[in-house]
Amino acid sequence: MGDSVLVEDVAWEMEVEEPLHGITSRTRRLGKFANRARAVFDLPQIYTKPSAQSLLFALSRLKLGPPSWEATPSLTRGSHTPRSTIGTSTPVRRSRPVNPDGITKYLTNIVSSPLKWIEVDETKEQIWETASMRLSERSGRTGMGAMSRAFRIPRPPASKDISGGQLYIASTSLEIPNKEEEEYVDLVIHEPALTADNLGHKTWASSYLLAKRLCMLDLPLPAVQGPVLELGSGTGLAGVAAAAVLNTSVVLTDLAEIVPNLTKNIEANRNLIESNGGSARIVVLDWTKPGAFEAQINGARSDGSRKPFPLILAADPLYSPEHPRLLVQTIDFWLDRSKDSRVVLELPLREAYATEREDFRHRMEDVGLRILEQDEETGFDDWGGCGKDVELTEVRCWLSIWGW
Repeated sequence: MGDSVLVEDVAWEMEVEEPLHGITSRTRRLGKFANRARAVFDLPQIYTKPSAQSLLFALSRLKLGPPSWEATPSLTRGSHTPRSTIGTSTPVRRSRPVNPDGITKYLTNIVSSPLKWIEVDETKEQIWETASMRLSERSGRTGMGAMSRAFRIPRPPASKDISGGQLYIASTSLEIPNKEEEEYVDLVIHEPALTADNLGHKTWASSYLLAKRLCMLDLPLPAVQGPVLELGSGTGLAGVAAAAVLNTSVVLTDLAEIVPNLTKNIEANRNLIESNGGSARIVVLDWTKPGAFEAQINGARSDGSRKPFPLILAADPLYSPEHPRLLVQTIDFWLDRSKDSRVVLELPLREAYATEREDFRHRMEDVGLRILEQDEETGFDDWGGCGKDVELTEVRCWLSIWGW
């Protein structure tokens, strides 16, 4: 599927000085033709030596933002989708799409042009850099630069019914907020440009699905009261969501190279977390040595004893043959032995990792944990690119809740 983009209705061949809300007098005369897709040759062409302002204006309108992983966001409950922080995937103003055919060549021509008619070197650099960014947005997630997304995460109801003689709740907050405020929280998650093998810098479909599921989980009161431990936090979406919507304390953990971006995301959402009665902090945790950072995770204890967690979260933690063993030994080390303790995992059902999933199940059972609840759900991922019409990858995921 092509990456059709939205371009404001401006007269590209004219030097745009101060367009009225992005619309020139010529546009207003277009009438019924205004919704027809533009061809690439309607954009400012290099051979015509367009002004720097016209080129930059055109390039700004070719920008592709992060896609929604479901439908266009809605304010109604149940339609909680990730959005670009620069806006939703639905244009507010009338716009005309540009046919994707030839856009890559158009951008390449700009990058390779010496732009001799533009006198200011800094302006040339800006044009080349902007055109290069537009190319990277069309080169898959690994070719793209840094981005920030806004995720709308549903909040749980104030309380749940008594079930089986035991009180299950989805929130520990005693205050009942305004109904509209209760429906969701908006989180901002930053993703750096993907370099080397740092897959923890990408927000994956499983993290989003787990974050949305938090409001529907029937968990014992001691588990929700926390503190909560998240393993392999990555960009932190699930852990930040847990702190905000469960109104509890969350310790997010990952390897040292992932922590700087994770810290950035905690700080970006700290006010929202704390205003909802939660808290979040970050600790480096290597699964090969689950007890090595015990003091930082729990804080110093005078008797030197370990304080385990009643709830552990993890999303997409298995992507090597060693991970099932390492993950289970870390869970076994940190999970409280109470009958009310829970482990909640969201695993993508990738065929390539079927062996790892089976190994994980057996190892969890070997340490005495059993599946209390499980389900399958479908999400979407944008590994291949971005933009309004990018064909997203469907990802089936397995949600499992474990207890002793």
